[in-house]
Amino acid sequence: MSFTSWQYPLFLLGVVLLYWRLPLRGRMTLLLITSYVFYGVWDVRFLALLLTSTCIDYYCGRAIVGERAPVKQVFGAAVLPLLWLAGCAAFTDKSGAVQTWILGTAAAFPLLFTATYEFLWRKPEAAQRRAFLLLSILTNLAVLGFFKYFNFFADSLLSLAGQLGFAPGWMLPTIILPVAISFYTFQSIAYSVDIYRGKAQPARDLLTFAAYLSFFPQLVAGPIERPNDLLPQFTKAAEFAWEHIHRGLRLLLIGLFKKIFVADNCALLANHVFNGQAELNAPWALLGVVAFAFQIYGDFSGYTDLARGSARLLGIHLNSNFRFPYAARGPSDFWTRWHITLSAWFRDYVYIPLGGNRAGTARTLGNLWIAMLLAGLWHGASWIFVLWGAYHAALLTLYRLVPWLRNLETAPDSQERASDKSSPSPPTGERAGVRGQATCAIALMFAFTLIGWAIFRAPNLAVLGNWFAAFINWSPVADAWVKPALWLALHAIPLILLQWATRHARDEVELPDWPWPARGLAFTVLFLAVASSAVSEQEFIYFQF
Repeated sequence: MSFTSWQYPLFLLGVVLLYWRLPLRGRMTLLLITSYVFYGVWDVRFLALLLTSTCIDYYCGRAIVGERAPVKQVFGAAVLPLLWLAGCAAFTDKSGAVQTWILGTAAAFPLLFTATYEFLWRKPEAAQRRAFLLLSILTNLAVLGFFKYFNFFADSLLSLAGQLGFAPGWMLPTIILPVAISFYTFQSIAYSVDIYRGKAQPARDLLTFAAYLSFFPQLVAGPIERPNDLLPQFTKAAEFAWEHIHRGLRLLLIGLFKKIFVADNCALLANHVFNGQAELNAPWALLGVVAFAFQIYGDFSGYTDLARGSARLLGIHLNSNFRFPYAARGPSDFWTRWHITLSAWFRDYVYIPLGGNRAGTARTLGNLWIAMLLAGLWHGASWIFVLWGAYHAALLTLYRLVPWLRNLETAPDSQERASDKSSPSPPTGERAGVRGQATCAIALMFAFTLIGWAIFRAPNLAVLGNWFAAFINWSPVADAWVKPALWLALHAIPLILLQWATRHARDEVELPDWPWPARGLAFTVLFLAVASSAVSEQEFIYFQF
């Protein structure tokens, strides 16, 4: 179920009305059922994988702190994915899409997991915690790797074999990518790792953990929440307050504005430029990549605002995932502003465990490249995304090794200097110089970001090559180009003005210094912008990841 579908407002309204009338246990039951319904709309079979992750990580999380569950209880939970798939095959799968080999594999899971769980308890006590952590991580990565990357690596292997003159005679199955698997897998891994590190406590009952892992607002495309941030909100009943409703509705409105008015309208231009058939010159190539920059920001940050707004209506706080990313002064700054929860995940669970920046420049750069290549591959099973990860790794390397670029990114801006009470106020000329330096840094990083977005958006290397080649042709701007540029400006400038108005706020969606009449007028304009947009609904970009 999409946030922008006509069914979602009715679904959300029903959840909110019921939620505030129930005690804590009833709320968790409601959230679990409605989350499974929300997710099952895409494909009910995918719930079997979510059930599998829930079972594994709930019992591994408790085992990491020394809490052993009865074997019958473990087996009973592990058999749920099999029962679900069997039900899909019997009642909903008239086309036979739940194949015999899938059911056979699922049938082995309860016995295999239960036997492994019992076996690990026989290991020395000092090794048990690490063993259960590895069981959680490896099983999650194995499921993610199979469903997300099997087709990619199999096709790459067959292509390589063909180039070497070897033609395999076998047929490989086509694996469907389950929606949201990248997001809830990473959230589940963070849960186990943080328990192991002593930063979080495991959920004490399966219902609470299942509701936590499947929470519908952030299930499909994040934010990727840490257990210490989200899980305590599932163990204590929130009290109703009108501020939950007010803030939730504001977030929903801004999310809809970003998605429907900005992203979906900018998509018309971006899709034309990157469809592989358009005849491009430099103005069109530039127009297309700028349109995509606003599309992907409006699309993904809009999704985050819709997720946060939906959760806030239930009294649950989700983390912000964006903080003015196109105001970044360098690549390190960009990754503290764009998809913040994913960036922090790779920092805390990949980059730092590899050694971070503690072992010299060469090792630091190697760790950066590993983290960014994996981040690129996380976004999609394609060499284009690997190239995109490599491009951002190269940017990070460049800004670390070139002194003037490093200084450009790290020099304090005029606002930071003004907030430093220990130093005297700089002269007017110096303030102008600082602002000019910051403007140059932002403009340069935005140009680098646009190149990265061209790599990200291109469906293949041929289209990417055509996009770069278009910059050879700087033909005069014709009327056919000017009208689309005005269309882009019409839908991008309101977003820029909104960002400018909230630039001093802790959150992109807040207008803290505005009086209520001005806020009311601003939100009215946003509502009219959403209502006036006649573009057909576009799927959220990050649903494919």
